[in-house]
Amino acid sequence: VALVYYRAGYTPNDYPGEEQWDARTLLERSSAIKCPSVQYHLVGTKKVQQELARPGQLEKFVSAEDAERLRRSFAGLWSLDRGAQDDGA
Repeated sequence: VALVYYRAGYTPNDYPGEEQWDARTLLERSSAIKCPSVQYHLVGTKKVQQELARPGQLEKFVSAEDAERLRRSFAGLWSLDRGAQDDGA
């Protein structure tokens, strides 16, 4: 297999059992090109986006100037969890 194209598999619900998780692990460990990569899967999750919106987080990856420019493009993100701490990211 040279290419793995994920049309699904974006949430844990897409992996109802160990067999599905084992298949995903096999694909991820292969030398096939993954589209999107597991890193893009993660960054596309709302929780990761919420954490990156927190003060000081983007600066771990880009300059302060670039972080400020990126933040200007962010929409508001709030947790739907009841009683979530710091959900005003």
